[in-house]
Amino acid sequence: MNGRIRVWFGVALIGAGITVAIVGYLGVSAETEVAFQLPYFASAAVGSLLLLGLGGAMLVSAQLERDTERIEDVVEAVRALSAEVARLSDELIERRGRARMRVVAQDDRDDRDDGDDGDDPRSRHPANGKRVRVRRAN
Repeated sequence: MNGRIRVWFGVALIGAGITVAIVGYLGVSAETEVAFQLPYFASAAVGSLLLLGLGGAMLVSAQLERDTERIEDVVEAVRALSAEVARLSDELIERRGRARMRVVAQDDRDDRDDGDDGDDPRSRHPANGKRVRVRRAN
C-alpha cells in the first residue's frame, strides 16, 4: 500500500474511532440505568479502541516506510562520498609520488606476548592491540 494512502487510511480510522467513542458516550449519557449503559460502554470502548489502534498502526507503518526510504538515500550518499574520497585520496598519493604504506597484521601464533620481546608499544594496532608491521606496497 502506498505511503500516502496508508496515512489517509490511518487518519480515517482514527476519525472513525473518535466518532464511535463519541456515539458511545452519547448513548451512555442518555440512559439513566447502569444496566442499560453497559452495552453502550462496552461496544463503544471495544470499537473505538480497535479503530484507534488500527489507525495508529497505519500511521506508524507509513512513517517507518518513509524513514526507511530516507535511510536508504543517506546510505547511498555515504557510499558515493566514500568512493569519491577514496578516489581523491589515491589521486593525491599518486600526485605526491609517495609510496603507499600498507599495514599487515601478523598471525595470531606470532602474537604471543611473553612480556620479554621488547616490542615498541607504537607497533601495536590501536583497535585490537595486535602487533603490526608496516611495509611499502609494490
